[in-house]
Amino acid sequence: MLLTLTTTHRPATDLGYLLHKNPGAVRSVDVWFGLAHVFYPEATDERCTVALLREVDPIGLVRRKGRGAEPVSLEPYVNDRPYAASSFVSVALAKVFGTAMTGRSAERQELADTPIPLEVRIPALPCRGGEELLRRLFEPLSYTVTATPIPLDGQFREWGDSPYLKTRLLTEARLADVLSHLYVLLPVLDDAKHYWVSRDEIEKLLRRGEGWLRDHPENELITRRYLRHQPHLAREALARLLEEDQADPDSAVRAHDQEEEQVERGIGLGDQRMQAVVGAMKDAGAPACSTSAAGTGASSRRCFETGRSSGSSAWTCRMRSSSGPPGGSGFMRCLRSSGGASTSSRAHSRTGTADFRATTPRPWSR
Repeated sequence: MLLTLTTTHRPATDLGYLLHKNPGAVRSVDVWFGLAHVFYPEATDERCTVALLREVDPIGLVRRKGRGAEPVSLEPYVNDRPYAASSFVSVALAKVFGTAMTGRSAERQELADTPIPLEVRIPALPCRGGEELLRRLFEPLSYTVTATPIPLDGQFREWGDSPYLKTRLLTEARLADVLSHLYVLLPVLDDAKHYWVSRDEIEKLLRRGEGWLRDHPENELITRRYLRHQPHLAREALARLLEEDQADPDSAVRAHDQEEEQVERGIGLGDQRMQAVVGAMKDAGAPACSTSAAGTGASSRRCFETGRSSGSSAWTCRMRSSSGPPGGSGFMRCLRSSGGASTSSRAHSRTGTADFRATTPRPWSR
């Protein structure tokens, strides 16, 4: 797969300083799925073009992923990955142009901070959403988009067009910004990734999307697709992206997930008892808290403070069930400490302790 980047800034050969790659040399870099080659088809003062040629070894890729297991079909060996601009290209961009993506240049820092005319050409860009989606993603970033659909078969045009576009992108921007846009948006357009997506991808997305993703009109779609439609990751990324002044976005996301889980599984008798205890705590002036249990039928439950305190006091609460079958009566003892010093369970003031008994009935009593 080939991707080219051209500038007409004069002298155009300064592109080599920005990319940290000599226009007079060919550079080949090993990546785990094959090779990435960097070379310059043209390099003059008027026009300079750098090409990234990515070679994918499909057999080696399958053997690495399958760990010796036999594939169930030929699809792992025969696919579009060697020819289409996908997440493989994003990985190759970060590998060979990693320093350029940070915006640093030892010899041309002023140029690295200056918008220059740039042209990106991608012969086969997979776009699950067509040309309309391509424009929705790049035009808000001040790109001029030219896209030509590639037919499924040139001899049988009645078969229609493929999901691949021959793409040309024109802009005047910092080189680091263009590389970051390509790094994020290529797998978004493909709506696929060749590796497992975990929480680490949130950090990559926020780092590469700094300065442009937050204000992009399609930031939600970009986030969902980049994180492979994993709802909990997308919610966390959007919370951090759109609510940068939020004190603890992770806790908000976790609380939302717990609420959804609670709705899905229903509310049992033990949960009703816990809610009654928490309500009694609030009436006594304890701060709002959340609850968690160590599995179904657990003998102990804890209620932890979520960050708010009543005046200068902090509360530590533990709920213990009395002996008997699950769902029996229980009580919660809350200890209040002042000025950071905790109060022991035996040596505490009368005003710093509160016992709350559950009022829900025993299910087995008559």
